[in-house]
Amino acid sequence: MTDRRRLESQLAHRATHDPLTELPNRALLEDRLAQAAARLGRTGEEVAVLFCDLDDFKEVNDRFGHVVGDEVLVEVGRRIGSVLRPADTVARYGGDEFVVVCEGTGAEAAAEVAQRITAALAEPFAGAGGGRLEAGLRVSVGVAASDDPAVDPGDLLLRADQDMYRVKQAGDGASS
Repeated sequence: MTDRRRLESQLAHRATHDPLTELPNRALLEDRLAQAAARLGRTGEEVAVLFCDLDDFKEVNDRFGHVVGDEVLVEVGRRIGSVLRPADTVARYGGDEFVVVCEGTGAEAAAEVAQRITAALAEPFAGAGGGRLEAGLRVSVGVAASDDPAVDPGDLLLRADQDMYRVKQAGDGASS
């Protein structure tokens, strides 16, 4: 029975986590965001969503290859996680996009988190590709926050995504 439980656990993990980064995937992110939104009515606190898109990441894959690109994505996930609280969620949304959910965090504090993410990714990726990629990455981070118990989690994610595009067009790096 132990082997069966282990297999079931592995299958459940695969269904909810990105195979490359081992971070929560889109399905688990959406579940955690829905749970955070549902708690808004009980806690009276805010929830913030940060939508992170790596700028010009295609150039990393084109110049160094997809193996190095994959190494960099794993490190990006680790770095984002390193500037968050243990209760926060970082997920790989797809490709070079990552989403962070911060409960008990308003827009001002979320903008500070966005700045920490931007700074963490600006540091060189010296080990990637055998040391060939020694530069940092630019990231555009959009922020959306709400304390409304009736907020639609998908709308909150969409607002963060739209803010990320505004940030990307402005060349700011992070929402302010």
